[in-house]
Amino acid sequence: MIKRSLQGCAIALLLCVSASTWAQTNETALLHRSWFEARTGHFNTYSCGPTQEVAKLAARLEQFRLAYALLAGTQSVASPPIVVMAFPDHESLAPFLPVYDGKPANLAAFFSRGSDENLIALSLARTGSDSRAMETVFHEYAHLLLRHNEWFWPMWLKEGMADIYSTFELSGAQGIRIGKPLDLYLRLLYRGPLLPLRDLFAVTRESPEYNERERQGVFYAESWLLVHYLMLGDNPRYRTRFGQMTPLLRAGQTPEQAVTNALKSSVAELERDFRSYFARGRFESMTLAVPGNLSRGQAMTTRPLSPVETCFRLGDQLLRIGRADGAEHWFHKAREIAPASPLCFEGLGFLAADRDQHAEAVKLLGEALQRGSSSFLAHYVYAREKFQLSARSSSSFSRVNAAQANDIRSELEKSLNLMPDFGPAHHLLGFFELVQGVQPAAAAAHLQKAVELEPENQAYPLTLAQAQMLKGDAAGARRTLEELRRPYVAPQVRKEAEALLAEIPK
Repeated sequence: MIKRSLQGCAIALLLCVSASTWAQTNETALLHRSWFEARTGHFNTYSCGPTQEVAKLAARLEQFRLAYALLAGTQSVASPPIVVMAFPDHESLAPFLPVYDGKPANLAAFFSRGSDENLIALSLARTGSDSRAMETVFHEYAHLLLRHNEWFWPMWLKEGMADIYSTFELSGAQGIRIGKPLDLYLRLLYRGPLLPLRDLFAVTRESPEYNERERQGVFYAESWLLVHYLMLGDNPRYRTRFGQMTPLLRAGQTPEQAVTNALKSSVAELERDFRSYFARGRFESMTLAVPGNLSRGQAMTTRPLSPVETCFRLGDQLLRIGRADGAEHWFHKAREIAPASPLCFEGLGFLAADRDQHAEAVKLLGEALQRGSSSFLAHYVYAREKFQLSARSSSSFSRVNAAQANDIRSELEKSLNLMPDFGPAHHLLGFFELVQGVQPAAAAAHLQKAVELEPENQAYPLTLAQAQMLKGDAAGARRTLEELRRPYVAPQVRKEAEALLAEIPK
């Protein structure tokens, strides 16, 4: 028994050593590749793949962004630069994928959305041969661009619109084509049955139809088909009136009310027309003209990445997708390679902040800033963590002394100097000035900017209303809070808005 047990341990140990050796070998090989940064106007791409493939990818992303800006306005696309991690092949991407059920997800690309950084990660080999990889990226990027409707659009409309835009392609120098039929969805829908429209309209983020994998496909597919019919289909009355849904939803109508009132159609009539459209099987794409030249070349600058920068970027990707232990490994690897670099302290500081280790985060990020970090995010997180250390609890803040206040304010201003359209820094600086109580006008201005940059964040208007009240703008505060009484607003936010409204003299 003892011999067999020891033998089993020896085999297990051998397997562990073999796996570790394999991981170290692949890690070393990855670091020995020629990594570089490629910057365009709105995307920072990091890759060790072919430069020409990176250039094609960056151009497609910039074209998508520009096309949407020309259609919807520049404010709709305002965000910090998007980080793109472009791995040369799926083998090198696999260790940096999100994990589901203990295994890396089977993805050729993914988009991780955050208020402080948006991340795209993909395999260059798959984006050239598999159109679904870029469709995934465009789908998720469309969600970011459509975020102004985040509060009140129902799930079917959000997902359907994102899928319409996911097939984006150029049509000449001043045109785009969207809404190409999605064969995967059509095959799924032809296997049937379709969900009744009332069931589709009732789906929320918490619904099993949205969350359960085996039912998720039908929900996504039918959402795409319904938006395709209303936006691009062969019923001119529906196409003309489709755009009137959004104002009705914003005014607080339920999805079913907004659909029937906008289209001047009962649910039963719409369901009949929708199923007939599906049965006819003719799904045309839409070509839109834009007032600008989308085919012009994209300016791109490149520079080689040092090994410490590569380690930081790989660790940052893992941190963004919730793989903190893997991120910590790469940040420590960066410290081994270049112990004097601010990047290793930056990464470990972000990791400490992610773990709510506020004092450790302040210490590490302070070290990064002293060593010359020029990251807008490092300045912001340092200020946020330092302010959090002064709090009585995670949600109870009071005025800090002049020296602390100057330090926190200075770091947030440095963050905004580096990244003027960074919503979280505007919000935190506005909230900080609100707590300090000495610059209510400045607080309100920063909070208003935060609301404009991140209209989907329901907490921002609450803070703005408090700043408006502090500076004596009762009418402005009332207008801000009235928007938070809509039925689509989160119950806790609505409750707090009602309480603040009660404080405003009538």
